[in-house]
Amino acid sequence: MAKKTKQEALKTYHALLDAAAELFSYQGISHTTLHDIASKAGMTRGAVYWHFKNKEDVIKALWDRDAAPIMQEFITKITAVSAAEPCNHFKNTIKEMIKQVTQNPKVSQTVRITLNSTEITTHQTELQSYLEDKSFIFYQAFVVALSNLGSQNLLKSTHSPEFLAGALWSYLHGLVDINMNTHIMKIDLKNNSDQLIDLFLDGYFHAE
Repeated sequence: MAKKTKQEALKTYHALLDAAAELFSYQGISHTTLHDIASKAGMTRGAVYWHFKNKEDVIKALWDRDAAPIMQEFITKITAVSAAEPCNHFKNTIKEMIKQVTQNPKVSQTVRITLNSTEITTHQTELQSYLEDKSFIFYQAFVVALSNLGSQNLLKSTHSPEFLAGALWSYLHGLVDINMNTHIMKIDLKNNSDQLIDLFLDGYFHAE
């Protein structure tokens, strides 16, 4: 009986997250309430509050379910030392990550929601701290990978790995943000991501 109850709770949890993702994407985070999420999922408000204390909890849960596993694979891969063509390994891993963000519906939806999550409040929140921590993990992965490449004398730039990692993270974040949220200066990241990555990273590396 306990096992069945746990399975039902998990089913409810995922149904609520699916409903939240759809509502956040369609009508915005600030215009969606926990009651809306419960109604969309065909649940009671009590079911929502059993799993989540607020919308920030919901957004963190969406990230953990739909984006974090794939992003962890990316971090593991980019920090791995590649004996064959390490610069191309680095670039291709970045390209794979961007393709996941633009072509995997669940990941794309979740990234868009997290990018727009600042509409909830203008002051620092637990959610913003959580997302900043996730961003810093990516930054650290870039630092490790670029340090490895630098130790092999494969970097053109004399800047530190930390500087290069920060520049790369800012570039990627900007590309994704503009692609998802700007309609005036639209970038077709889905079809042009490889060229955009090469354009930036070719300035980092010596030819292999």
